[in-house]
Amino acid sequence: MWVCSGYRSVEDQEDILAREIRLHMQNDGMSQEEAQELSLRTIARPGYSEHHTGLAVDLNDVSDNFEETEAYRWLQAHSADYGFVQRYRQDKVDITGIDNESWHYRYVGVEHAQEMNRLDLCLEEYVEYLKEQGVR
Repeated sequence: MWVCSGYRSVEDQEDILAREIRLHMQNDGMSQEEAQELSLRTIARPGYSEHHTGLAVDLNDVSDNFEETEAYRWLQAHSADYGFVQRYRQDKVDITGIDNESWHYRYVGVEHAQEMNRLDLCLEEYVEYLKEQGVR
């Protein structure tokens, strides 16, 4: 297992998004608007990426078949023990607005990661849960 992307500056994020938009336009024949809309399903707008915080990492080859690997299975069983959660899950796309990213993990701390897993909540749901519990 390896970190293929950790901290990113806003400038790096701008480059990543622009490259993805350009590739969709060139390879898929999309308009600028179509390419941008599709790209923003998996790439955050510059200034809004969790990678800017230094709390998120992309692991291994950032591939949809990462879920089929031993590394992914290990992460599912143990990442919370180290304070990490899979940030964008397939079953939470409607809540996060981001497509499934089995390779993207966010540090939230051991206690919170374990509780999020126990409750089967994504970060957005967990923040609301904490508010309902009166936690600030």
